[in-house]
Amino acid sequence: MQEAITVLEKAEAVLMKRIRAMKDGSPKWAASARLNEIRSALKMIKMYEKGAAEFAAEQDDLLKEALMMNPPIAQA
Repeated sequence: MQEAITVLEKAEAVLMKRIRAMKDGSPKWAASARLNEIRSALKMIKMYEKGAAEFAAEQDDLLKEALMMNPPIAQA
């Protein structure tokens, strides 16, 4: 996911530079709408990564707790 974030951030920077250079009018508003979509996608991906990391940490904690309550028995 980091690659997608990097690509979207670069696209955002390029689009912002292009919007600054444009004159007021319809193309500028269309580019602004596209920029807002890119920013929304970035927010969504970052929220997904955060949620996935929290879920993985929670699963690790549950596994640790389960192993502490029921430790594995070694058989020789």
